[in-house]
Amino acid sequence: MAGRLNTVLIIGATSGIGEAFARRFHSLGKKVIITGRNKEKLTTLAQELPGVEGREFHIDDLASIGTNLNDILKEFPSIDSVILTAGIQKCYNLFDPSSTSPDDIISEISTNLTAPSLLVHYLAPHLLKLAQTGTKTTLFLTSSSLAYVPLSFYPTYVASKAGVAALTKALRQQLSFIPGANENLAIVEIVPPYTDTPLDKVHREATVAMQGGADKAFPPMPLDEYVDKFFEALELAVGKDGSVKPEIGVGFGALGVETWRGSFGKIFEGMGLSV
Repeated sequence: MAGRLNTVLIIGATSGIGEAFARRFHSLGKKVIITGRNKEKLTTLAQELPGVEGREFHIDDLASIGTNLNDILKEFPSIDSVILTAGIQKCYNLFDPSSTSPDDIISEISTNLTAPSLLVHYLAPHLLKLAQTGTKTTLFLTSSSLAYVPLSFYPTYVASKAGVAALTKALRQQLSFIPGANENLAIVEIVPPYTDTPLDKVHREATVAMQGGADKAFPPMPLDEYVDKFFEALELAVGKDGSVKPEIGVGFGALGVETWRGSFGKIFEGMGLSV
């Protein structure tokens, strides 16, 4: 499938999975545009990876999303693939008001669900327009294995990622209503397992303790292992008929997707809906 991805925009590429994807796509000879809030890291990556273009972009500044994206699309009109990976994760107990604040809850939902919804609002028409000219385009939205198997440590995170999973399915249904559009435009949900990234750096020790210590806690998949497995799955994501798999899950993420497809997915199939 990587053959259909030529000019790739990665939203949230200054750390974790987004940065690892940027490095891998660059190594494959793709044109890569990266965004993030860390201007220094963007500059460092652009210097380290010749040809990579970095643009400072705060997705939690909802009012500026449209302007920032329009500027990027105007500068790089050939963007045919977009990967939304930016997100935050907080650990707290809703029965203990001192463990979080209303502002933290609002921030997490805004960053993880409201911002992706706005990003799609601006990006989907661009990718559709390119697709209608015959260019293969792809929109990747990153949910989580926790979207399918929610755990108590991260109440707002699991809810917001479940929202991203639902958003992806709704978007795919809308695409199916446009004659011929899904021949060239693919909507793909990325479903990672618990991966060793800075996402949970602040509260990892606390969640390990909640699980009874390191011997009992669920271990993260090493980032390099996840990226290798993701790109292996990416290459197998296009069928012989040219269709693209709706999800790319790895490890526990793949299990969540398979379980959903074998249960609720059957309901949508019976309704004749593409999800």
